[in-house]
Amino acid sequence: MKKIIIFSIICLLLLSSNLSAFGMQIDTNRSKLQVKTNINYDEKEIEIELSFSDPEIIPYGNYSVVRVEETNHNKIVMFDYDPGKPVLPVNISVFKLEFGSKIIDVDFEYSDPEIINLTGFITFGKAAIDGIEYKPLKEMDMSVYKSSEPYPLNWVSYNTGGGLSYGERTTYFVVRIYPVRYFPMDEQLQFIRNIHVHIIYEEPTEPIIQPQFNVDLLILSPSKYVKYLNPLVTHKNENGIETKLFSLEEINSLMKLDGRDQQEKIKYFIKQAIEKWDIKYVLLIGGINGQTSNWTFPIRYSQVVPPAEQEYPEPKFISDLYFADIFNGEGKFSSWDSNGDNQFSVWNATFIEEMDLYPDVYLGRLPCRNTYEVKAVVNKIVNYETGLVADKTWFKNLVLVAGDSYVNTGQWPDDVVVNEGELAGESAVDVMPGFNPLRVYATKDDINRETVNAAIDKGAGFAYFCGHGSTASWNTHFEPATNENWCTGYNVVDMISLKNSEKLPVTVVGGCHNGQFDRSILMNLKEGLAKNGLKYIWGRFLWDGWIPNCWAWWLTSKSNGGAIATISNTGLGTHGDGDQDYNGVADYIEILDGWLELRFLELYGKEHQNILGLNYGETLTNYLNRFLGDEAVMDTKMVQQWELFGDPSLNIGGYD
Repeated sequence: MKKIIIFSIICLLLLSSNLSAFGMQIDTNRSKLQVKTNINYDEKEIEIELSFSDPEIIPYGNYSVVRVEETNHNKIVMFDYDPGKPVLPVNISVFKLEFGSKIIDVDFEYSDPEIINLTGFITFGKAAIDGIEYKPLKEMDMSVYKSSEPYPLNWVSYNTGGGLSYGERTTYFVVRIYPVRYFPMDEQLQFIRNIHVHIIYEEPTEPIIQPQFNVDLLILSPSKYVKYLNPLVTHKNENGIETKLFSLEEINSLMKLDGRDQQEKIKYFIKQAIEKWDIKYVLLIGGINGQTSNWTFPIRYSQVVPPAEQEYPEPKFISDLYFADIFNGEGKFSSWDSNGDNQFSVWNATFIEEMDLYPDVYLGRLPCRNTYEVKAVVNKIVNYETGLVADKTWFKNLVLVAGDSYVNTGQWPDDVVVNEGELAGESAVDVMPGFNPLRVYATKDDINRETVNAAIDKGAGFAYFCGHGSTASWNTHFEPATNENWCTGYNVVDMISLKNSEKLPVTVVGGCHNGQFDRSILMNLKEGLAKNGLKYIWGRFLWDGWIPNCWAWWLTSKSNGGAIATISNTGLGTHGDGDQDYNGVADYIEILDGWLELRFLELYGKEHQNILGLNYGETLTNYLNRFLGDEAVMDTKMVQQWELFGDPSLNIGGYD
């Protein structure tokens, strides 16, 4: 069969922007990378040829760091039942294929490995939990360091994912090439100078999605809120956002034969909406009904992190990504229950669920508990987008709230001593050119109701809190951080006195549980009394058990002020600790939550992506392209628990 060979322009195939990181750019290897696509009648091919320079072995205290010039990522894994795997360089190439493409074969040839002898071990990853109590996680993974097997096992690995790329449906194909493999027991590296990778794939015979007509936004809500949402539907349609509104009762009727439970019926309905209308944005309305234990709009819990993996057992956490991840890379339904046992999103020592994770719609939730909250957020969105405030100079303000996040343990030689939260704040300034920073830093003053509200009341386009959290509060340390040196903090009751009116920021929050919206007063009482008896009333209940809404939703649902949208974790947040790849960039901002937070801001500040959900969804996709191939459970948790409380179709800054 005759082959037609087409040499493609590299920049059309490689998504370099998807892998940008702070201090490390993907395009550093372009001069070494040649890509060609061979088109056959029934198959296509991609070929990658790479050459690598000699590795640089750099002493790092009692350990060593490996660098190879032509790589663009350092694999740092600190959670996988035993935290602390070797930090190694890798070259990542990202390709966009036609949506529904199937990888048939990946093979590779490489030059004879060269042996490099080491003195001591390669450095390993470490991290810390963002809870109110600091918990470092530093242990070396002895299952790797005492093994005679190479790490990683293969020179080449890859993953695929089906999702959106700036509104266009695609199948991502991500190839990871390791120029070195580590043999810890032998204290050796194997290094390859050249490698040729050959990929064969098939495109679908016809498009997976063939819509009858296009609809932009799908709003799903319990029927009791529908009439209060009609003004939002009208507003969206009048501004060119074609919108459809369906009640959950309608969905249950339409999807009688699909779905094992209401959550899966909703997911199948979103799938149907994509196939019929090419929906790009989905807004979920509802959550817990008032302060009861009943739900007006259901949630799906993820179980990817075993209880022993974190500072305290967290057997499950909310993940609305379940409703956004509709297809896998081949265009098949992504159920999050690959073995059909009715347990969703499981990752443990015996089984890892097959989950695509790439969002197929840009999805947000407004977990309204009553009609008052529905009316409040609808009014906020309409007024914000129509420009009720004529003078928008306030929008160029960037509120930064941070302090010294982590205790400097000093357990590592040459440990990087930084004020992590304020470093993240200044990194936000760097990726948001033209914005005026309003710094609420613990090195300047206490962080409390007065200092935070004074900044937010001036009005801001964005606000960024980087520190520690709970469902009811957010806090950080004065410098130097110790377990006793805490600021006053910013609690939900402090938001009552906010007076920023219509000058509302999009707020990004680094911390644990600020977005955990599955709590109510009744639920807290039931669980607390069952576990601790009457002691609960005089203890934890007085601290945060009486709080009717989680921190992020309180800020977002507040009428006459607060935020227009908030992004925060539904579970335990995690940042990097130290500088484990010794590249001069603190891991606090280079991996995990720090990477997500800053990438979201960068997409607006430098890449001018002004649709909230697109910005949020592309942040998740970019994260997956860079980190999913590390095969670390915590990277899966990062994208699953990062919740958008807001309208995904929101035009950031409003319409002109």
